[in-house]
Parts: sequence; structure tokens; C-alpha cells
Amino acid sequence: MASKDVNAKVFDAAGKEKGVVSLAPAVFGTTVKAELVHGTVRWQRAKRRAGTHDVLTRSEIKGGKKKPFKQKGTGNARAGSSVSPLMVGGAVVHGPSPRSYEFRLSKKMRRGALSSALSAKTADEGLVVLEGMESATGKTRDASAMLKAMGLAKQKVLVIVPNEATEQREKFSLGLRNIKGVTVTPSAGVNVYDLVNSSKVLCVRAALAELETRAGKSA
Repeated sequence: MASKDVNAKVFDAAGKEKGVVSLAPAVFGTTVKAELVHGTVRWQRAKRRAGTHDVLTRSEIKGGKKKPFKQKGTGNARAGSSVSPLMVGGAVVHGPSPRSYEFRLSKKMRRGALSSALSAKTADEGLVVLEGMESATGKTRDASAMLKAMGLAKQKVLVIVPNEATEQREKFSLGLRNIKGVTVTPSAGVNVYDLVNSSKVLCVRAALAELETRAGKSA
């Protein structure tokens, strides 16, 4: 059951706290379902696996038709092929072959996992809101100062920006992209793995409504 009042701290571009903003309880105040989060992280990581591993079977190794040594008199066990899996340099039995590790996960489960991950961050006070990007200069020095003023320096921070590619957004992202541990993503690209893998989440206020609309479809 979603909680009644869910809030997050709001900061300005200078890193000063300006109060709190109310969040949608159906997105940021739901019951955290660990099994959904775990399953979605597995789904994401499985999709990223290349699956290009491969070994040579007997049919793929050249040679092996000639008997490596005579049947009797050598003291060795009899052998009929040099590419036998029993021979050094021979084939591999039941080894890995190229394949896909992907599996299906319903949209309802993915959206539920996203709401659970956002709710977990909000409950731990790991979600903060930035008032706007208007004063962004595009310089790493200024972006670092902003994060430091917010208490987010030297942490793994997921920064969520609006989907619309504006000049302001590009400047804002440019200043953050060279900072170690900081990941910038539009609201449409927010995923469970990045949320779980971050210590704090900084969401631009303009992207907050987009995120609520996207994740709120599961409510």
C-alpha cells in the first residue's frame, strides 16, 4: 500500500536547500518488492551478456583421421584420433557455444520494479530534486561545486535530466560527465540497475513529472 505523504528535498543550482517537493505516492511511496527488483536486475544484466563464448568440437578441428600411434606395443592406452577429448590439444566435450542469455519479463513487472527501486531510494532519503538547469555553465568545476554543496561529492550519483534535448540540458550534462561516479541519463532511460547501483539520485524537477508519468502506469 502506498504511503500518504512522500517528499524529497529540493536544492537550487548553488546547492542550497529550498524546501521539499511532494512526490506521487504511487511511484515513490509503494511497498518495496525485492523480488521484482532482483528479477529486473537479472533481466538487464542477462541482456548485456555477449554470449560469444565458444569451444572447438571434434567436427571443427582439422586432422584427427590418422591413428596417433600403433595399437599395441607402446604401453599407452589405445587411441584412434589425435583430436579426441582425451588427448592434449584435442576437442572439448559439452563446452559452451554462442547463445543468448535473454529471457522475457513483462512490462508490468518492470514498471513495478522501477517503482520499488524509486520508493527504496526515497525512503532512504537517497533522492533529491534540483530546481533547474538554467545556470549550468558546462564546466566540470562548477558542476563539482554544486554536488559538493548538496553533499553528493565523491559518491555514485545518478543524475536524471529531462528527455528534451535542449541547450541547457547539454551544458548541464557536459559539466557532469567527467566527474567520477556520476551518471547522467534522461528520464526515459532510467532503469532499475542504475538506481540500485547508485548511492544517491539527483533528479531535475522538469524530469520529475516525466518519471512519475512513466513509472505511474504500473500503479
